[in-house]
Amino acid sequence: MNSDSADAGAPLPPGAGLPASEARARTSRRNFVLGVLNGTIGTASFDFIHPELILAGLVYALTGSKLLVALVSVINKGASLLPQLYISSHLEHRPRKRPFYVALMFVRAASATVLIYGLWRLMEEASAAAFGIFFTGWLLTSLCGGASYVIMLDMVGRLIPLKRVGNFFGVREFMGGLLSLGAGYLVVQPILDLPGYQLPEKYFGLGIVGAVLALVAMLMLAMCREEAGPRARQKTTVMESLRRGYGWLKADRNYRSYLWLRVAFRINDLAFAFFIPYGVDRLRYEHDPAGVVALGGLLLATFKLSRVVTSTLWGWTVDRYGDRTCLVWTGLCFTLGPVLALAAPLLPQLFEAPIPLTNAVIDLPLCVYFLALVAIGGGVQGSIIGGNRFLISNAPPHRRLSYVGFLNTVTSPLTLLPLAAGYLAAEAGITTLFVVLVGGGLMWMFWAWRMTPDRHGYLPAADPNGADPAFTESDIAP
Repeated sequence: MNSDSADAGAPLPPGAGLPASEARARTSRRNFVLGVLNGTIGTASFDFIHPELILAGLVYALTGSKLLVALVSVINKGASLLPQLYISSHLEHRPRKRPFYVALMFVRAASATVLIYGLWRLMEEASAAAFGIFFTGWLLTSLCGGASYVIMLDMVGRLIPLKRVGNFFGVREFMGGLLSLGAGYLVVQPILDLPGYQLPEKYFGLGIVGAVLALVAMLMLAMCREEAGPRARQKTTVMESLRRGYGWLKADRNYRSYLWLRVAFRINDLAFAFFIPYGVDRLRYEHDPAGVVALGGLLLATFKLSRVVTSTLWGWTVDRYGDRTCLVWTGLCFTLGPVLALAAPLLPQLFEAPIPLTNAVIDLPLCVYFLALVAIGGGVQGSIIGGNRFLISNAPPHRRLSYVGFLNTVTSPLTLLPLAAGYLAAEAGITTLFVVLVGGGLMWMFWAWRMTPDRHGYLPAADPNGADPAFTESDIAP
């Protein structure tokens, strides 16, 4: 058999024989679909091990310790943000990030095993050793979550055309939100309501399902076809990345403004944690336990639905009008939400309708309160979609990892802000806290408005004097 006949029987690589433009379009569509599946399944998987709604409930039920409950959230947010700059500085000189994402899958599987083992130990006994294993697994899982996010964002910048990035994140969030709602009502809640099982056994089952879905989600992105892209010439240290980041802040007005948007987001994000306590206190539900339960469930459903419904709208807005427009309107949502929440208790009860299965009623103040949460949910979604698009489009392509990692690392101490908010609410009242939240919304609008219109890509000459430390020809690998 000659070589020609052997080659004729060999399978052709994907896209072989097609014009180059058609092959690129087919690869782009494949990457788009796999990326959407990654976000959709990943969003649903998070609901099975949600730090505030699932794991915190388990810890509180077993220990009654509010400190340990707070530790679950602090580990999740702090551990997912702090190491991002370290990871970025060690990967920017690599032409492809997919191999490291694949390796991270195995690390994530190991961390999930530790977390599930901790849940299994808690089924036997709520001992210090069992909690130690549980929190170790949760720490490793959170570290993997932060690492996968920063690598994913750099891969999206390479895989998805810039003109479709907004649509990409919008569809991901929309599909993920729908699947999350379905999983919550059809899987999570039935597992929690299973008769004959102890509470740790139920959470053990949730942990297994969540871990499997998280790995499936990562597998989707790992199946994308990534081409080599711009990269740094060599690996840098964390201190060098920090100096480069501070140089970006000095040279780039948009980057500096977005840093303050991240600060404002941490303030605005406090709203959801205090919405139920504020509603119970100000909307006269404090003497109706059934009403409190109904209010909490309705607020959670409203918050999730508002994020799902607004996802595609934000995606279209950011692709059509740019990330600055999206972020300005996001600031309006963040401002309107607490304003409506403050106004709701002052409104008259023009009508009343009973909430089924409870003694509570829905009236005009509660309707306005729901609208406030719709605004907050829409703002959160706009900040995610507009923010991700800003980071992808404005970062220097060879330094996108540290461009993202620097912001998340330097703002990570703000994850402790809920502790200060809790103290303020206890000392000055929740109403005072919601006034502060209005200020957070106005702060977001101010810095979003200061951003210059979309530049449609990174400009090396961000500094009028040309002194941008982020971009030199010697910094880019050939």
